[in-house]
Amino acid sequence: MTIRAVFFDFGGVLGQWDRAYVATFEAEYGLPEGGVLKALYGTPGWRQVEVGSIAVDDWLSQVETALAKVASKPVPSAHSVWSRLWNDMDHDVIELARRLQETHKVGVLSNTTLMLEEQVLAPNGILDMWDVIINSAREGVAKPDPRIYQIAAERVGLAPAECVHIDDLESNVLGAEAAGFRAVHHRGDFAELTTQLKTLGVTIS
Repeated sequence: MTIRAVFFDFGGVLGQWDRAYVATFEAEYGLPEGGVLKALYGTPGWRQVEVGSIAVDDWLSQVETALAKVASKPVPSAHSVWSRLWNDMDHDVIELARRLQETHKVGVLSNTTLMLEEQVLAPNGILDMWDVIINSAREGVAKPDPRIYQIAAERVGLAPAECVHIDDLESNVLGAEAAGFRAVHHRGDFAELTTQLKTLGVTIS
């Protein structure tokens, strides 16, 4: 079946984890390597906030507590840390999405918080370029649950088999395939990404 829609994950695909910032932050505040990642996404609140079952501030409070337990001095607000981490866009991937707009529906399909649209996509000038944004916190379901991919296909009026999802996590790639999507595991190599899309029949102008 012809591919007519391409969905992009945000973190790790459109937005890049600012590794230099993380390393500097962890060194400055005496955090162990990986401490920022663990505090943000290893707290119980992450699984709740990504499906909208708790407020963002409640999750960030958990993050601040986790950071404070291992830091050597008081740390900045978790909100400022989160927004700084995901403010590095992959402009090659964004330009690819713009090119695909000529022939495909394009969307964001992300496990995220209610902050994504107005605090990350809008400031980077990429809020209005999508046919649809599927935000797990707004939908109440997160990848790799097949339901969120089905929601994405329905929003663009297509069958799952007409859609491709690009994600940096293998579990989310497998979830997409379980929902009937085609999927690409993006490991950060842009040339490989375009090759894989073309192999699936995606026309890139």
